[in-house]
Amino acid sequence: MKNEKHTRKQLIDLKLTQAGWDVADRSQVIEEYDIKVGLPDDVAEPQTPYQGHLFSDYVLLGKDGKILAVVEAKKTSVDAAIGREQAKQYCFHIKEKQNQELPFCFYTNGYDIYFCDLENYPPKKVFGFPTHDDLERYQYIWRSRKSLAGELINTQIA
Repeated sequence: MKNEKHTRKQLIDLKLTQAGWDVADRSQVIEEYDIKVGLPDDVAEPQTPYQGHLFSDYVLLGKDGKILAVVEAKKTSVDAAIGREQAKQYCFHIKEKQNQELPFCFYTNGYDIYFCDLENYPPKKVFGFPTHDDLERYQYIWRSRKSLAGELINTQIA
């Protein structure tokens, strides 16, 4: 694919659709999601129309309308891992500005897809996007997790 837009339309949209996401339904997927990050301290007025904004390629929404994950897209000729830090920054800013948990992100070049649980595990390569229900289940498990430090060891078996 010659550019990111083609990669998104020809590959990423297709893979999201295969997982049951309706890319045209803004109650499920929002493309070019505007994340307001504010202006630098020494800047009073935006110097360009985009200053103070970041744009996530996709956000995947839960049934409650809250963001479950962000997806950062790169063109096919680029290593998908180049999008890792961007995706993490999008999650950080959404979490900070909207005061909501957002532990999950994906980054992809249309061929390679990586899933990242920002607070628990390193990124891992996956072979497709999770379904809406699977992603909500991941979020439930993430919210319900308990620290292993508080678990007692059964000395009868250890």
